Amino acid sequence: MKYFTLVIATFFSLYASAQTQGNSIVGKWMKMPKKDLIIEVYESGGGYNGKIQWSSDSSKPKGYVILKNLQFDNDNNSWENGKIYDPRSGSEYKATAKLKPDGTLEVLGYKGLKFIGSKKSFKRVM
Repeated sequence: MKYFTLVIATFFSLYASAQTQGNSIVGKWMKMPKKDLIIEVYESGGGYNGKIQWSSDSSKPKGYVILKNLQFDNDNNSWENGKIYDPRSGSEYKATAKLKPDGTLEVLGYKGLKFIGSKKSFKRVM
């Protein structure tokens, strides 16, 4: 019984740790270096979404959900299998995100192969 309790306690502590790491993406982020876009990332339905909070470009409307369903991957310490939308063209791309050691959020949008995609960097504003 003690062994079973220890296994269960270990499982829940690892699960809680993964949730905490996954939630580190939550908050408001400003696109760098242009500082022309702020997105708010929030948890929704077991994944992470991001909506536009402010943009200097009127074709990117406030409240538009630009990131959808990023899933935290504990093994890679990144968010995977999401979608990113371009409100101007209406195009949808696959998306991943990663927090760099300096606190920068790097979002990659791509079709097909990741190395052909486009990376955008964001700094936390709140």
